[in-house]
Amino acid sequence: MTGPELSERHRRLLVIRDEAGLELVARGIAESLGPRERPGELAWVTAEALPPSLATLPGLRSVPLRELGRWLGGSFDLVGVDARGGLAMDALGQAHGLVRGGGALILDLREHPGARSTRGRHLAAFPHGVEDVGARLAAHVERTLGAAATPLERWLARPPSARLPPDAALTGSAEQAELVARLLALWSSPEPTRAVLLADRGRGKSSALGLALAGRTGQGSLAITAGSERAVVELRRFAGPRAPFVPMLELLAEDAPRFDTIVVDEAAQLPVPFLRRLVLRHPEAHLAFATTTHGYEGTGRGFGLRFLSWLEGRGPVARFELNAPIRWAAGDPVERAVFEALLLDAEPARLEAAPELARLRFEAVDRDALAADRPRLRELFGLLVHAHYRTTPGDLERLLDAPNLELHAGLLDGHVVAATLVAREGSLPPELCEAAAQGKTRLRAHALPDTLVAHLGRTAAGELDMRRSVRIAVHPRLRRRGLATALVEHVHRHAPPSVELFGTLFGATPGLLAFRRSLGYRLVRVSASRGARAGEPSVMMLRPLSDRARALVDGLRRELASELAVQLQLLAADDGLPLEPELVAALSAGLDLPLDDAPPTPAQARRAARGYAHGPRTFESRATALRAYLALPEVQPRLAALEPSLRRVVETRALALRSWSDARAAADLDSLPATMRALRRAFRALVSADAIS
Repeated sequence: MTGPELSERHRRLLVIRDEAGLELVARGIAESLGPRERPGELAWVTAEALPPSLATLPGLRSVPLRELGRWLGGSFDLVGVDARGGLAMDALGQAHGLVRGGGALILDLREHPGARSTRGRHLAAFPHGVEDVGARLAAHVERTLGAAATPLERWLARPPSARLPPDAALTGSAEQAELVARLLALWSSPEPTRAVLLADRGRGKSSALGLALAGRTGQGSLAITAGSERAVVELRRFAGPRAPFVPMLELLAEDAPRFDTIVVDEAAQLPVPFLRRLVLRHPEAHLAFATTTHGYEGTGRGFGLRFLSWLEGRGPVARFELNAPIRWAAGDPVERAVFEALLLDAEPARLEAAPELARLRFEAVDRDALAADRPRLRELFGLLVHAHYRTTPGDLERLLDAPNLELHAGLLDGHVVAATLVAREGSLPPELCEAAAQGKTRLRAHALPDTLVAHLGRTAAGELDMRRSVRIAVHPRLRRRGLATALVEHVHRHAPPSVELFGTLFGATPGLLAFRRSLGYRLVRVSASRGARAGEPSVMMLRPLSDRARALVDGLRRELASELAVQLQLLAADDGLPLEPELVAALSAGLDLPLDDAPPTPAQARRAARGYAHGPRTFESRATALRAYLALPEVQPRLAALEPSLRRVVETRALALRSWSDARAAADLDSLPATMRALRRAFRALVSADAIS
């Protein structure tokens, strides 16, 4: 739908393909910024400087591409996306939701100098170059969006006053008004309540919450929270100044102040364990959680899969939905085009209640054929969306175009009912492994080798031929029937004889740890921090096939056994949230040594200190050995002689096992990265005397 068929509150999609198109857009924007009751709110998403013709436009905000996610919940008249070096799929999904009704999403698709050598670089993995990266998704997206675009001349022919949204009063729809009334009634209850608000993007979720908060009087203290303060800009625009933002970690602290009402916006951005702990930490509060059900920030599915079902198991939950768009008119062509382009509404196949599995078969998937078969692609991607906490358009791009990925699927009567992504990794030249071990390079898209070499100090491990399980999903109607096990075993059987190691990395849960152990995988690493997606530490599990792979795994497990207790203590110190006892038990299960037995020898401690001082390994990965080094008699006087700020970092983090934030404060340093660098610098000074002595 384009041109005159569009309503005043439909958004336009504009595509810039050359310099003339850029000048037309710049002129159209400038003419549109005439007298208005409010200034135009414009954003241009780019990794580079603004084009000169745009840089002088009043009110145009340059948003760095890497920071776009922090603007969730914001609202602009016009949003431009610099796609000259290739369209970032996550950025497209994010940007379209920021455009209010009547505005325009602008894609700058001009050819960028050097674009052919950089486009797809984020997907290239040794030995593949950018020329090996597919363009299956990009071709589909550009076709879909091009067909939905308004010609620039037609947009420019509209009166300047019609090129930006009309000034809107801060009022809501009838659907919002009903929601506001129901929320206010809920919050007036003397008993604590739990409410969940689900909506597609653009349905007025944040503004409805804001209107409800604005109408809340005499109901006690209030806190609003989200993944970042910028994510609640729209909510606070409607709620007014009496809606204080409180960071989630402050609400989860042991000494957190008590609030009568806590509202969580964009809850799908937050790790599920944080949401659960919020409920447990504030049992007397009215709690409201809002999330987007289809969108780039994780589709909201993990919120439903792992949090909402848990919340409903603890007592009554009031569930609300907003269906009619409020930020733009129904039938919005930009929303329709972006959803179609990025499969944001992909769903698993519809199956009968209890299908028989006799006709189930597993096979490798040809990605060219998959890209051409839209129904099958929607089924496969819908499985991944439904099964994982946060699945983004970037994941769809990797699925179709990353040169080192392969797909395997379980098919039942022509439908995709199980799927897994497997990455071909390793087989790296020794010189590349050595450079990674010294911190001179990262092993892009080789997650297993990068972790083994850079984080665990096993330089030669990068030479092994490996296969990494990236994602696995089973149709919700067929779970607990052995499909995941059968699919992984299919992958094992069909790997070439050269493969020496299977592995996987994931956010730890007791169930997933048990599943992988049942397939012969062994835990070898626990990360130093919680993952941004899952909210629990990431773990690495390996299944060795060759003698040298088995020796590698045995050594890593001995190291983990000696380090795990201190790692978990540091993890709890950094965010004030110890892991759940069930998860600690699952992580500790089956380790080869008692956690406090067989301390490092002096020689092992010195090797660990040298490796940490001059390499990329984290302190947490060798904390026990590094603490043993600090306890050596010859090291004690060197520690006392360190410059005061370095000594305080060592004493606070390494000896007292307190948080990085505490160490930063003790040393009076500017940032956490500076504090981490200071600790490494301190060890560098300490081990330098080893060489002299």
